[in-house]
Amino acid sequence: MEDHALAPLFLLAGAPGAGKTTLLPHLVARAGGIVVMDMDELLEDGRLVGVPIATPEAAPVWPAYDRMWARIVTMVRRAGHPVLLLCPVPDPGELAPGARWVEPARWALLDCPDDERVRRLRARGGPAGWIGGALADAAEGRELIPHVFGTGGGETPAGVAARVLGWVREETG
Repeated sequence: MEDHALAPLFLLAGAPGAGKTTLLPHLVARAGGIVVMDMDELLEDGRLVGVPIATPEAAPVWPAYDRMWARIVTMVRRAGHPVLLLCPVPDPGELAPGARWVEPARWALLDCPDDERVRRLRARGGPAGWIGGALADAAEGRELIPHVFGTGGGETPAGVAARVLGWVREETG
């Protein structure tokens, strides 16, 4: 199938602590035909079929994991279903059209204030180095992705989900 026949892809990137996992069930409940997936959904305790994925030491495996997700997403998109994929903050080169994801692809950032992120990650028992890395990822995301959905401002996850899905529906017409 030719690339132009693919349904749109919407990537909602966020650094750890942004609220992706909290938002996921609210997005799924209100998706109405939009396929919602989270790149962490296949992991069990940070592992995929026993292979650690969610640690900095696993960085050499990340490109293969990303390619697997690209295949999964493409299978759904070629069936005509728009996909909303929750993912980590991308590297700058991944934002160029066609660099990682077949077009049409749109990016948005899920973000929260840094003090809120630190509070959330400490509540998870995150070590200081991991929290520092999450803060750096968040700062990079803010520089790379101008379309932002904020969390941590008193709005409910259901409200944030409604705004995100409104963006997807607006973009898909």
